[in-house]
Amino acid sequence: MHSSINQIPGDAADRHSTPDQFVADALDSPEVLGWSPERALSGGIYGFNSIDPRSRSFNLVRGRLLELKRSRNMRLVGVVSATPNVGKSFVAANISASLSRDPQIRTYAVDLDLRRGSLSTQFGIIPENGLNEYLAGGGRFETYALDGEALTIIPTRGGMVHSAELLASARARGMFQAMRRSNPDNLFVCDLPPVFANDDAVASMAYLDAYILVSEEGLTTEREIKDSVDALGRQKLAGVVLNKFKGGVLSDGYGVENYYAVGYGVERDN
Repeated sequence: MHSSINQIPGDAADRHSTPDQFVADALDSPEVLGWSPERALSGGIYGFNSIDPRSRSFNLVRGRLLELKRSRNMRLVGVVSATPNVGKSFVAANISASLSRDPQIRTYAVDLDLRRGSLSTQFGIIPENGLNEYLAGGGRFETYALDGEALTIIPTRGGMVHSAELLASARARGMFQAMRRSNPDNLFVCDLPPVFANDDAVASMAYLDAYILVSEEGLTTEREIKDSVDALGRQKLAGVVLNKFKGGVLSDGYGVENYYAVGYGVERDN
């Protein structure tokens, strides 16, 4: 087991390395955690198992994202919703898991919901430091790989922080620059806060290539979708997913049916 938990010791780090270099090193050498199919299922993560019917919809989204990565070199993709409690993080975790099955890429799930981070809970990780603490300058940049899987988690612990300021900081800019300079086969799926919770999702779009908007049948309104797209920008909209669609093939209501891709010149599916 090897760890990427790198402490930046104040002025000493400035003399020998930069914060984004610590990020680059951590991306290449995550701490490996024990993992099993049973643990994935207990966390509601079905994307690792391509023959599980509950993974089917996430595999369709994976195909779309891989197509856009190949054709437009999109490597940093946000997953966002208009409002809380529509399954955004569930979708982000499962898309990340599904993408990790492709042997030609390395997938990173990044928790950018700095106030209410939940990917660590989804994957059963208890980080010593979260992304919000790293961006604030007082924590370490931690990355966790799941044993046997080509997926690395970059968690945050959440909390009442000045998240907009953290995302606008020099350390945040350096982090995203390090991600872009990393291996071109790397793909980053970023779990963003809801659009109308604060302005963090809008601020994050300055760093990202595209975003997927998650909605929920019977809860998310057409106006919320339209206003979210207006706020985030149509030019970066890679698609919209409808979570918990009851009329699809998934009898338990999970999944993301009626996925359609718009933007980037991709025709909308009927």
